Amino acid sequence: MFSKKQPISSENTSDFNDSLEDTFAVPDLADSDHHDAAPVQDGINSVAARPTKPSIISEGFEFVGNITSEGTLNIAGVVKGKISAKSVLVDVEGCVEGELSSEMLVVKGKVIGEVVCQELNVGPRAFIDGNISYQHIHIQRGGKVAGKFNKN
Repeated sequence: MFSKKQPISSENTSDFNDSLEDTFAVPDLADSDHHDAAPVQDGINSVAARPTKPSIISEGFEFVGNITSEGTLNIAGVVKGKISAKSVLVDVEGCVEGELSSEMLVVKGKVIGEVVCQELNVGPRAFIDGNISYQHIHIQRGGKVAGKFNKN
């Protein structure tokens, strides 16, 4: 992980910059035959293909309202309201009260309310209570579940 290489000095920065340019070279589209590439459709470009950073509700933070995310939402604080996200992690200290809809739901903390998900993973210290709709479920030893569970 650490090496004993010499620090970059003014004498060898040009070599370093040249290697960076080779590593991160961007083709010049004006001088090449890239004009036959598929056009961007529906306003979506390569940015949509990049992974997004998770949104985080930190411990000690309480959020009341609606949350919508196309990515991952990590909850270590309290959320009261309606949540819709591709993936949701309710951490050990996290608590959700309300409606929760996601493809992947991992609960290590507490969830009370209406839940609709594809994959549900209940951790060993988790508690879930409410109307839960799921396609696949995994409950680890120690996880507590209550309410009505419906397999989709």
